[in-house]
Amino acid sequence: MYFGRIEEITIRYTIIRTLDLRQVVLPNMTLISVPIKTFSSESLIRLIVPFWTHYDTDVALAIKIIADVVNSFGFVKEKKNTKVFLSNFLDSSLEFKSMFFFDPNCGLLVEQVNGFLYEKANDEFNKH
Repeated sequence: MYFGRIEEITIRYTIIRTLDLRQVVLPNMTLISVPIKTFSSESLIRLIVPFWTHYDTDVALAIKIIADVVNSFGFVKEKKNTKVFLSNFLDSSLEFKSMFFFDPNCGLLVEQVNGFLYEKANDEFNKH
């Protein structure tokens, strides 16, 4: 799977510039048989971002902190639809999932969004 911008389409191949600036040449036969997801043509996409905390975490407080952190960013749209829930008991932590709507045309990569969320969530958890 490749994420990037289409640079050129010819009769035989399509050239994609990936997010790490590599150039990938894909035969058009590949594109015929593989589903393609476009983000730039969408006004919103749903992201699911996991968070992890210690077992002794107050679950209700963690859900509130994560929801507040997610909704504090401008790239999150339809904030009333943001959902956070406890999703799993792992070996050494609790896993929460946040589901929210993201503007794919805001100029940020999904990895950057995750980084901003994790950094702010860490700051907020340290305050509590």
